[in-house]
Amino acid sequence: MEPGKAFFIGRQRGAERMLEEEGMVLSVNGNIAEVVAETKSACGSCAAKNGCGTSLLASLFPQRKRSFQASNPVHARVGDRVLVGLDESALQTASLLVYIAPLLGLIGGAMAGSWLASRSMPGIAEAISIGAGIGGFALALLVVRKTGFRLSAYGRYQARILRVLHPQTFSVDAIKLLEIQSNER
Repeated sequence: MEPGKAFFIGRQRGAERMLEEEGMVLSVNGNIAEVVAETKSACGSCAAKNGCGTSLLASLFPQRKRSFQASNPVHARVGDRVLVGLDESALQTASLLVYIAPLLGLIGGAMAGSWLASRSMPGIAEAISIGAGIGGFALALLVVRKTGFRLSAYGRYQARILRVLHPQTFSVDAIKLLEIQSNER
């Protein structure tokens, strides 16, 4: 797996499927570690990248590094390369909350505003509908934010470090030994 490439794996941890990402530990505070993962475009490994508009757009924007907090049950240390996992179903639930709730707030607010305005102020029903839609959207965003803070307290909705990745290291003596062995053949 290339660093920065996220993928779903077939391995099961209990009944949950995990989304995994490689990262590096920036800091550790008790059982919580701050991890940075570089966001990369999928265009680098695509065969059609030279003739694709998406590849052109991706090249205009710099690669970003994002840090996040993850539980650290493996006791990773600062500077360690780690594999971080997140429960797939938790990600799907959180995505629904973030995307669907504001949309429902916007539509529900607009419909409620339209219904109320048509009964009391039919001349400005459209303006009231728009205002109520914006209000419903804002209210839904506040609810999402409060709910997000509550959900982040549950372990299921928090990224966790699955293991420390050990890079294959060679000492100078091991490289010299490999050179001597290959020359003897």
